[in-house]
Order: sequence, then C-alpha cells, then structure tokens
Amino acid sequence: MCLPKQVGGLAIQSVATALGNVLCFNFGLMFGITPAHMALYESERDTPLNEATDPAGTAWLTGYLFLSAAMGALCSGVLALRIGPKSVLICSGLLQISGWACIHFGFDIVHIYASRMFVGVASGAAFVVLPIFINEIAESREKAALLTFTIELWRTLGILIGFVLGFYMPYDLVNIVGCAVSFVFTMTFPFVQESPHYYLRRNNVASLEKSLRWYRGIRDIDDREKPEYISELAEFQAELRSKDKNVGSTPMSHGYIIRLTFVSFLLTVCAKLSGVFVELNYAADFLGRTGYSPETNYIILASAQCVGALFARLLGPRLPRKLLLCLSSLFAAAAVMALALFKVYGHLWQLGGWADRYLPIVLLALQLAFVSFGLYPLAAVVSSEVLPTKLHDLLYSLASAVSWLLLFGMIEAFNAVKASIAPGLVLYLWVFAGASIFVGLISIPLLPETRNRRPSAVQRELGYVDDGGVAKGSAATNGHISTHI
Repeated sequence: MCLPKQVGGLAIQSVATALGNVLCFNFGLMFGITPAHMALYESERDTPLNEATDPAGTAWLTGYLFLSAAMGALCSGVLALRIGPKSVLICSGLLQISGWACIHFGFDIVHIYASRMFVGVASGAAFVVLPIFINEIAESREKAALLTFTIELWRTLGILIGFVLGFYMPYDLVNIVGCAVSFVFTMTFPFVQESPHYYLRRNNVASLEKSLRWYRGIRDIDDREKPEYISELAEFQAELRSKDKNVGSTPMSHGYIIRLTFVSFLLTVCAKLSGVFVELNYAADFLGRTGYSPETNYIILASAQCVGALFARLLGPRLPRKLLLCLSSLFAAAAVMALALFKVYGHLWQLGGWADRYLPIVLLALQLAFVSFGLYPLAAVVSSEVLPTKLHDLLYSLASAVSWLLLFGMIEAFNAVKASIAPGLVLYLWVFAGASIFVGLISIPLLPETRNRRPSAVQRELGYVDDGGVAKGSAATNGHISTHI
C-alpha cells in the first residue's frame, strides 16, 4: 500500500488496524441483522425464502454463528504461526464475502445457516488473530494497547448498524451493504505488509527489514539511520542470530504455564459469560413489555455498548488495567443484579409507573456499557500483555474457542430454560452477574498490573524467574522485542 511520505509509523499502524477491524465490524453487522431477519424468515407473507421457517428453525441462526466462531478461533492461532496473521485475516475476509453471498442468493434456510457458519468461522479467527497482528506491528506495548482497544468500538458499531439495517432497510439492500463492506476489506488489506515478527519466525531477513521499515514509516534512505529504527532492527537481528545458534530461553515451569492458562481463560471466558450477546439476541425476552418498541430497545442497548466502547478507547489506555477491569466488572454486575432483583421484587417496591416501564432497559443498557468499557476489550489487551509470544497465539486461541462454545450453549439453552423454569430469565441474569463479580474480584490478587511495565517485570510477578530473580525469556515478548533486565 503506497502512503504519502509524511505519514508516520503510528498512522500506518492505525490504518492497518482499521482495515483489520472491518472484519469485526462485519461480524457485528451479521449479528445485528439476525433478530429482525428471524421474524422475516418466519413470516408466511414476507419471507424471502421459498417457504417460511418455524421458530425452531430460526432459533439455530445465532447458535450456528457462535459454534462456527469456536471452530475458527480454535484453528486460527496455529494458522497465524504457520502462514502469518495477515494471511489468516485475508482468508477471513473471503469467508465473510461467502457468508453474505449465501444470504443474497439463498432461497432455503440451509443457505442462511451456511451464511452464519461462514461468517462465524471468519469472525472467530479474526477476533483471535487481529490482536496478535496488532501486537506484532506496533512499535511498543503502549501503542499496541491503544490500537487493540479499537476492536471493541468497531464490533459494537457493527452491531448498532446491523440493528438499524435489519429493522429499517429492505432485506436485499442489507445483503448488498454486507457484501460491500467485505469487498472493501478484501480489496485493501492485501496491500498491508505482513508483520515483521512473522518473518522473524521464518528467518526471512530481507522481508523482515522491509516490513519493519513500512510499519515505522521509514521510506527514505536517510531515515534508515534513525537511532530508534537501528536499535529495533538490531534487536531483531540479535534474535535471529540466537535462533541460528539454537540458543533458546529456559523452559517454562508447569506452574507458570498453568497460571498463564488460567489468566487467559479467566479473562476470555468471563467476558463472554457477562451476557452481552445473549441479552442483545433476546432483548425482547429480557425486557418484555418494558422500555420502548422492540426495535428501539435493540438500538438503545446497542448504542449503550458503543458509548462504553468509545470511553474504553479514549480512557482505557490511560487507566491501570486492574482498576479498569475491576470497576467495569463490578459495576456491570451491580446493574444486572439490580435488574434481576427488580424482576423478582419490583412489584413490591412501588417505584411508580415510569420506573416500572423504563428501569429495566436503563439497567440493561448500563450493564452493556460497563462491559464494553472494560471487561470485553481488556480480555484481548491484558492477554496480549501477560502471555509470552510463544504461548499467546495458542492459549488465546484455545480460550476463545472455549468461550464461544459456552456462548453457543447459553444461546441454545435459553429457550429451553425460559420455557421449563419459571424464573429462567432471572437465572441467566444471576449467571451474568456471577461471571462479572468473579473476574472483578479475582483480578485483584491474581492479575499483575501490565500498563507501562516491561514484559520482564510482568513475568517476574507471575513467577517466571531464574535463580537470580531475573525473568527468563527470549528477546521477543508479546509481539515486541525486549531486553530483559
């Protein structure tokens, strides 16, 4: 991709991240249109399919999206190591085009299932690989965190636009918009350079230097003498020499690996168990007759997510990670607990007609906003900052796959729980609150603070030290070259 000479390295990294975020936006679009289109597929008069589908058939649409996302997440970490994160993201874009094409040309519910499966695999891979890609192209951990916080903003914007398109735009035009968004990504992202760390793993010195120059905004011969560029290139070359001499880091202890695995699963799984996707997919059931019209309720909830994600982008990189995670989780839990108590005891509180009608949607919107403000974006940010490079791709991939599977189970069990257990909705709300409280409280003693700290200091706090108390690890840590001290 040809860029003006005055464009600096951070701007180039931001452009590459924005293009990658189109995949997250497209996933939000697909998820957002689903509630409106489910009713359309069930309509005898308005269905775009050859024949209308019963509610049991459409109930699998969201489930297939999450089940296939688990498959994509499970494979993506290994693929990123083998063929590079850029290649994985390009394949995800092609799968998203296939998903939208299945909707546009489909005439049977099976084609609609296929659309969710294509987009699900692509999105599951993208949500794992994009943070990896960002960490490998960013010149520092701080800038990597700044760019990673944008993922949540694009995802929530996609959901909001998806709700608007699904409820207020003709069916055929929605599919055209989805295809157009996928086409923009597929036509532009191939011009982005592969990450320098991929070429480091492949021992490709020429491509490594070319990629590093591109992401640091080095286009003139004279710029190659900049001290910061020379220093970073020297560290890459030192890492290559150590690989050629078969000099590796001391093997990690089982206890250290177990703790890292628990941290990765804690953040990733609890983010999904916070209930965001379940509440958005079944907002009509959680709110009942309260709030506004069903369409307006969906848009309000999606807008609350966007507000939380926007504040996360603006304030998140400046706040301590543990503080942000703890406060966002506990405030989200407080909102959803208040909603659960209101559903059970609200008739005794005598708060008045306005509260009876609008308090549920206010509480649900607050919960979604707090989750998007801290818990959801930090699952990717902190995992990237805590996990060493050689473990991050695999552990984060596995944790994401498990979390998507749990979300699939919650989505598919929702109707059964709601029908068989009287307080089924309240039970789900308490599960969401419990997950948020757990991650909020456990983060205080377990998680190290990673903001503005060297990787070696984080590893030392987690117990990865040698006999002299110095962190052991290779020079490449969390996608960045680092000299341990």
